[in-house]
Amino acid sequence: MRKYIPRLAVALMALLCGRNIAVAQSSVAPDEHRSLAIYQIMVASFIHGDGGASGYTAMWGPDGHTKNGNLAGVIEALDHIKSLGVNAIWLTPVFDSSTATGGEKLQATGYFTNDYFKIDPHFGSDAEFRRFVDEAHARGLYVILDGVFGHHGGVTAPSPSGHVLDSTVTACDRADGGTGNVSYPASLEYMKDVATYWIDNYGIDGWRLDQAYQAMQGGHNYWLEIRKAVEDLCASRRARGEKWGTLGYMVGEDWGDAARINSGVYSDGGLLSAFDFEGKERISGAMQDVSSEGLENGWDDVRLALSPPSARGYLNDAVIPNLFLSNHDGYRLADHFNQADSLYYQKMMTRNAVLAAYSGPVTLYYGDEYADRSLETTGGQRDNIARTSGHLEPRTSGERELKEYIAAAMKFRFENPAMWRGNATFMNYLTAKADILEVTKTDSVSGNEVKIIFSTADTDFPLEQLGRPVSVKAYVPEFVKIR
Repeated sequence: MRKYIPRLAVALMALLCGRNIAVAQSSVAPDEHRSLAIYQIMVASFIHGDGGASGYTAMWGPDGHTKNGNLAGVIEALDHIKSLGVNAIWLTPVFDSSTATGGEKLQATGYFTNDYFKIDPHFGSDAEFRRFVDEAHARGLYVILDGVFGHHGGVTAPSPSGHVLDSTVTACDRADGGTGNVSYPASLEYMKDVATYWIDNYGIDGWRLDQAYQAMQGGHNYWLEIRKAVEDLCASRRARGEKWGTLGYMVGEDWGDAARINSGVYSDGGLLSAFDFEGKERISGAMQDVSSEGLENGWDDVRLALSPPSARGYLNDAVIPNLFLSNHDGYRLADHFNQADSLYYQKMMTRNAVLAAYSGPVTLYYGDEYADRSLETTGGQRDNIARTSGHLEPRTSGERELKEYIAAAMKFRFENPAMWRGNATFMNYLTAKADILEVTKTDSVSGNEVKIIFSTADTDFPLEQLGRPVSVKAYVPEFVKIR
């Protein structure tokens, strides 16, 4: 697990450096970003679709699992993804990395591209990518691409508009952030071209930004200019009546806690959203350690996770941290739990209920809906052991019940803005057999009100608004619409 810098130290460093950590306002409606429920796919390890590109033959990840995933496999999965109640899909990088330095295992991840303006032929063609985007949009799914704006694997050509990439090896501003080979400000116009090209030409809806701190150099956060270019383009597309390519969502990867992110990618208004690694650890355990299953403080951790960003140490409530339970860089959600536990699936339902009830964007990692595990695989490392084969059907009744619960919870989230935008209040009840948390979420815009009931044991919980009790099973939170 990466160590966090103490919050006071980060705050003092920001003060001493004179860095402005105010957050700029977005020109894109933030509510659309708050409502996102994103399904993440690692393309090479997901599914190989017949009739599509050949795929790679090797990738950093567990032995014996898919390495030749392609866009055809992702297209094949779109109906399944839609059935989960999510409204967006994030693909790990699909840009051409076929000649990138570092060998095939590295090339297959996509994180070291050699051409930002072409689809990797191992995954598919530009035309096939367009088909993917159109098929996703036809199902009401936003498309989020993974962008690496701080390092590359051998780019030599200019952008279509003639800007060039400065590949000088450069350290970012974060002390432990290492070096990249994209130097700013010389590379800024090139990277603005990358950020806008896929929106303007394919109608994609946003970016996941790998190692986002690498774009902070020389005391300046270059996400400010890149985000403005994206939002200006999205605003112009929206003004001319376009439905897609107007969202402009940008979420940064930084494994730091709230204080580090405040003084990092959120500083100067660079980004408005970053992954909530601190929240993930609280709810579902550490990224690269399975000694904890999260919720060590019981329902108090649920309270904190569902509280406003400022109450959790973030800069203010204008930022929108993205909560998640696992991803491609650490252990899977199911790895944190003992399969012999009689509440094995129910405990995962609890975590997904918190995700569904979170006021802000959330991300699900492929396979977690089926309790996929990675611990029993061989040949993996802690940062890639979760890159297991994708599948579209459950293998056991427990997997089916988990998938159905997640789908119902996300559908409830989608239908009730109080879930993703509302303010939460909490009431705790201790009975002879159960510790119960009643969460009430209210949306001031629509008047929508919902309740989520968490309980440590089977119980009938009285709800005055309904005039009847609600049956709640142990660690299977119940969602109730009040108005």
